Formats: sequence, structure tokens, C-alpha cells
Amino acid sequence: MFKNKIYWGLLSILLLLTIVTGILTRNSYAIEDVSLGNILEKEDQIQVQLNEDPDYLSVYFENQLTDFPQMQDRSEAIVKVKVTNERENTMYAILSSVTVSEVYKGDGIRSGDRIYIYEPGFFYNSEVYTSYGGYNLMSEDKEYILFLKHLPIPKGYHYKDQEAITYLPVSSYFSKYPVSGNKATQTLDEDAEVLYKTVKNYEILTVKKEMLTKYQSFKKEVFHSFNSTD
Repeated sequence: MFKNKIYWGLLSILLLLTIVTGILTRNSYAIEDVSLGNILEKEDQIQVQLNEDPDYLSVYFENQLTDFPQMQDRSEAIVKVKVTNERENTMYAILSSVTVSEVYKGDGIRSGDRIYIYEPGFFYNSEVYTSYGGYNLMSEDKEYILFLKHLPIPKGYHYKDQEAITYLPVSSYFSKYPVSGNKATQTLDEDAEVLYKTVKNYEILTVKKEMLTKYQSFKKEVFHSFNSTD
């Protein structure tokens, strides 16, 4: 029994290290190094696919947050940003460059800095947008308040170059809030075919009513805490 525990423990560690290494070697997974504007010209043909598997998502994201103060505490950086047009569509994520306009939390980040965000969604062959854990991409014409954490790395590894200013959302559901919100967001029908053009302005993409309700509750607290207007 004890040997079995050791075996599964080592296997879990190796799996986590493999996933982290996959993130850090992102360039080898690039599938389209083009502006998303080129892809989204076909938004009326792109279908939406959701992955809301909690076991898979828990490797990267904290989606079981119970309240807003907990999310603030888990965040290494809280910033207001605007997306640039420097965005790379990789396998499993969009790597987006953003310009920081305000810093609410975050050592070493200043207003005017450029940082990078792995957004948990990607386009496959310009035909399918896959969203992980409710995430919908930031639009280049909007400002957002983001709750971020650094890329997870193995013990002893040191960030290199751009990795030091590259972040993940703390939660795939609850870490991104447009400063000018879209009240049209609603849950998706699990069995319906959905085109990206229909939901491109939704704040999150989910079939789970409880996730949308919690998002809307957190959003009110974000606006109250950071003096944003909805």
C-alpha cells in the first residue's frame, strides 16, 4: 500500500511538471501566429466548444473560490489593462499582450507596463473556439480588471525573459471583468450549436447557472472595490 502511494505521488508530480513544461515551451505549440482580427473575420462561421471539466481545470485554476476577498488574497496581481494587437493563438491558449493602466496589487508592475496573459481558450483552424472553464477572450477595444497569478514553475526553475511578466487568470471563471460590462450575458444551451459571433461579447461562456450567478456577484464587488462603472 505504501509503495502504491509513492508511485501515484511521483506520477502526479511528473504529470504536473509535464503540464508546466508544456506552458513554458509554448512556442512549440503555436498553431497560428497571426492577429486574432484575421481569425475573427470569420466569426459567423466559428463554432463554440466548452470544456468545463472541474478536474482538468483544477490543475491550473481556482474555480472553487467561495467569496471575493478570497480571490483578492489568491491574486499576485490585480490590474486594469487594455489589450494590444500582439496576440498569439497557441494550442490551448491565446497569449495576449496587454498595457497596464492601473495597478491595485502587484509587486514590480507599474502603470504603462506591458505584460502578457495566457487566456484559456484558442481557435482551431479558424473553425472552432474552445473555451476552458467559462473563459471568453478579451476584446481589443475594451479595458478589463484582471486577477492574476504567475505561471506555476517547478522548484528550482527560474523565469526567463518574457516568462517573468507572463501571467494566468487566478480563476478561469472569475478573474476578468470588463470596465464597461455587457448585460446580455446568459448561460448557453448544452446541446445547442453556438456561433462565436453570437457570444463574442459575453463575459463568460458557461452552461452552469451557478457559475454565472457567482460571476455577477463578484462583478458587483469588483466595481465597488475599484470604483469602476458598469
